Amino acid sequence: MPSKSSSILLGVAVYAVFSLIIGFIAINGGQTAQYLVSALCCLAALLGPALTVWHYTSTNAITVPAGTGAGLGAITILGGGLVNYVISRVLQMLDVYPTDAEMAERSRDQLIAQGLEPEAIESAMTMTEMMQGPIGVAATLVVLAVVGALAGAVAASVFKKGPANDFGAA
Repeated sequence: MPSKSSSILLGVAVYAVFSLIIGFIAINGGQTAQYLVSALCCLAALLGPALTVWHYTSTNAITVPAGTGAGLGAITILGGGLVNYVISRVLQMLDVYPTDAEMAERSRDQLIAQGLEPEAIESAMTMTEMMQGPIGVAATLVVLAVVGALAGAVAASVFKKGPANDFGAA
């Protein structure tokens, strides 16, 4: 069974770097950049897992089943998300990225500028706080794993490179 480690590390690195760039655009780009950021987030979620599967199948000249691709994709996107989170926290400590409190204040200012009622603003801010807590983190991890698995499964059917092998989950 060929090792998947180097392929996963490559996908994780690409996803993490791409996500950090997207985060930088989101933080510094203002309201107009939000549309670009949304599209780039989708691209990053597809690119990391697809790159992992492509690298694994190309390096080993094999075809993997969709389940293996899904496992590779889920691991890639979760690993990349973890790396992104750690680096983002370090950048916050170095005052390169704004803190969570500063980001919340920016969000509040944007909602006020949009003319929302105070009740709607408080509701949105409560939701933001919840998404930064354990429930939000767990929900984000589940969504990331599903998206990564889907991207990996699709990539497995696209990047066929030789005899089919069933090495099991990633």
